[in-house]
Formats: sequence, structure tokens, C-alpha cells
Amino acid sequence: MLELAEVLDIPSFFKTKSRFRVSDIEALGLLCARFRSAGDQFHLSLMYGRSQSAISEIVNWIVALLDNRWKHLLDWDSECLLSHENLPIYAQVVKDQGAPIDTVFGWPDCTKFFICRPSQYQQVAYNGHDRAHCLKFQAIVIPNGIIAHLYGPVEGRRHDMQLWDVSSIAEKLAEHAVVPNPHIPGRSESFQIYGDATYGLSPHILSPFCGSGVRTADELAWNNLMGKDRVSVENVFAVILNFWPFLQAYWKMKVFGSPVGRYYRVGVL
Repeated sequence: MLELAEVLDIPSFFKTKSRFRVSDIEALGLLCARFRSAGDQFHLSLMYGRSQSAISEIVNWIVALLDNRWKHLLDWDSECLLSHENLPIYAQVVKDQGAPIDTVFGWPDCTKFFICRPSQYQQVAYNGHDRAHCLKFQAIVIPNGIIAHLYGPVEGRRHDMQLWDVSSIAEKLAEHAVVPNPHIPGRSESFQIYGDATYGLSPHILSPFCGSGVRTADELAWNNLMGKDRVSVENVFAVILNFWPFLQAYWKMKVFGSPVGRYYRVGVL
């Protein structure tokens, strides 16, 4: 916890808006305790000797701090996680797992983060497919199980491709997913992400063979081999919710009362 507080650059002591004085370790500990429990905040108050209002304000303060300070890591970390040196490594891992090519480094998908019915403008957050209120996030997962890119939240009624367009991820891929070819000086090599059929095809996006026609044996083999690892995206979404049960407590996610979008982003971080 001491190392994590230092790495996350949390102030040693700070005061919240209501002048609760808190140390970095206490704030980080309360954040983890809150996210690890979907129960009532009253139990945390009994365990940690803080009032419920203090715990709520401290957790929201540290969530805002972490999201503001480290949101660039969830955008496109071209210096480390998604550097030119790492993309070929991820792509080779995908190929070693059975893919027929060695230029796919990740998988995109969207997820729904369910929330309590808003007190106003509820139709904006209503998702007709699930008949529930939610926020949506778009993610790209790489072979080590880390979400390398996260965009959101946006309204639950939005289609996945609207998230794709407004996130400008196509532009980021065009800028960063081009790596100098180590064998041919002056030449570059494009790397791709592999999504479902709605994402279409481009120099940086691949998808399954689809349509109403009969698939050839090669097309079926491609879809089968490339589709095996796409489940990694859904697995990562499940891991986040299972690790932080608070994020599954949709009845506590009130968009006009708490920074629920930041909760999910910090859970991913």
C-alpha cells in the first residue's frame, strides 16, 4: 500500500471539501475497501472509524484524483504499454496462440456499466437491448489481459460504432500502430486490432468473414482461429466486476449523486 500510494502520486495528507483531513494510505485503503464491498457504507463506518459522509467524500475525492492524474494511461499509452517496441511482442503472442498472422495485437469491444434509473433524463441512459439503464465504455484488450485503451462513459443508448467514431481510435491507430520494419530500412509495418463484423476492415482493423453467402473452408478456419482469443475482452470485463463487487451494485450507481463513470475508470486502472 505504501508503494502503491507513492507510485500513484497521492498527496501524503489532504483535506476534502468538508475539511476531513486524510492521509494517502487511509484514502487508498478506504477506496479499496469501498470497491471490494457492495454492502452498505454503514459497515465500513463501523470498521474504519469514519462517518459515512466522510467515507463517501474521501472515496469520491481519491477517485477524482486518480482519474485526473492517470487518465492518459487509459487513452493510448504510446510510451510504455502500446509502444512501438511492444506491439510486435503482443502480435507474436497472438500468433503463438494459433492466429494465422502476426500483426494483430489486441481486441476491441464495448461494455455496459449498469446504473440506477436516473431521476431525470432517464431515456438518455436507457439501453433497449438490455432494457436497463447503463453507461457504455469502449476498450481494447491486449494479450496480457490489460485494458490498454478505455473510452467513456457515454450514454447507454449509444451504438457501439458511435463510441468508435467519437473516441477517435481510428486516428490513434493510424498514428501509433505503424512500426518501422526492422528488416527493411525505411519501410513501416501496420498492426491491427481484431473486432467483430461491425468494425469492418481497414489497414488497422480486421474482422471475421461474414454475410449471407456460404463460407469457404479457409474463411471458416480464419473465423475460428481468430475468434478464439476475442473472448479475452469479455473475460477482462468480468474480472473487473468480480474483483470490485461495488461496481456491480447498480442500485448504488446514481449518476446525479456520484461520479459513477469515474468509478469504473478507476476500477480498470
